[in-house]
Parts: sequence; C-alpha cells; structure tokens
Amino acid sequence: MREDYNGYELRTAWDDGALGFGFSVHDKNGAEVSRSVDPYFHEENALTAARAVADALPEQE
Repeated sequence: MREDYNGYELRTAWDDGALGFGFSVHDKNGAEVSRSVDPYFHEENALTAARAVADALPEQE
C-alpha cells in the first residue's frame, strides 16, 4: 500500500521472512528516511505506525 501523508510517502508491504507487514517512510525526493524494525500482524497497524513516525519528522511541503 502507498499513502501520501504530511508530505511523506508511506509504503507498507508484506515481508515473507518476518511473517508480517513492514513500512517505510520516504521524503519528497523518494529517499527512505525511516523503516520499521518489527513486523506487524495487520497492514493497517503498520500504516498507523508509519503515520506516527511521519508525525515525529519535520513536515514536508
């Protein structure tokens, strides 16, 4: 899943190795600025965690 949020691009994806969903947060230039460490059972939980990370970062325009 992909979502634009506070100027960041949030991506969630299933990780076969971790047996759960992970997320990554990318800036407006597409550079990864954060990534999940632990897997999430539900994709919505990974997305909620990604939003919390984006909220803690400086807002992008």
